[in-house]
Amino acid sequence: MTTTFLSQLQQVALQQALISTKLLNSYTLKSNNAPSPKQQAYSLIAVALYRFNLQKIKWSSFLKTAINTANNTCQWLATELVRCQQDYKAQPHDAVISEQSAFISGIFSEELTYIDSLLGAET
Repeated sequence: MTTTFLSQLQQVALQQALISTKLLNSYTLKSNNAPSPKQQAYSLIAVALYRFNLQKIKWSSFLKTAINTANNTCQWLATELVRCQQDYKAQPHDAVISEQSAFISGIFSEELTYIDSLLGAET
């Protein structure tokens, strides 16, 4: 497992999101405390982004899921995602998707690295 800057609760939230999407079979980490709604939202968005990177979902589906997930827990992120969605609707082509994907992947780089290491260790 690689070094991670995520807290134990962030890691637990990511594992919960991975299990709920059937990308992970079982927990490798447990906690007596529940992740916060914000940690859960970030984890769900990170897993949706990971699924987009695997080409399992379309960019428009990722944006819709991410906006719905972030709306009540992280206003700045929801605002950025809505901006991305508006730009994408105005110009729905690969260059826009690549730019937006790079931007959002930067926000979730630690989560994506953790998911990669966790799923790589499972195979």
